[in-house]
Amino acid sequence: MSEASVEAPLDGDEAVAALTELVRYLTAELVDEADESVVTAERRGNHVAVRLELPEQYLGQVIGRGGRIARSLRTALMIAGSRHDVRVSLDIEGSQPVDGDA
Repeated sequence: MSEASVEAPLDGDEAVAALTELVRYLTAELVDEADESVVTAERRGNHVAVRLELPEQYLGQVIGRGGRIARSLRTALMIAGSRHDVRVSLDIEGSQPVDGDA
């Protein structure tokens, strides 16, 4: 009989790191200057709040027409979070360019 590989849930810090890295990866595929985006995450109990902050010029690329891309990002995070036994929320916020060349 073959055994199915089952991943054990990661501890809190590892789950937060994995979810943060997932958002970084997906954002890098969507925007031209991925190094200008900042991803932070905070865990409270079984909930992880992920915050994506990027220049306002890239908001449309990440949110998408009618919010479709943002919804897909949230769905991917929900699925990844369920693998780690946590609930995940994603906030996408725009920021002004630091050097002022908008």
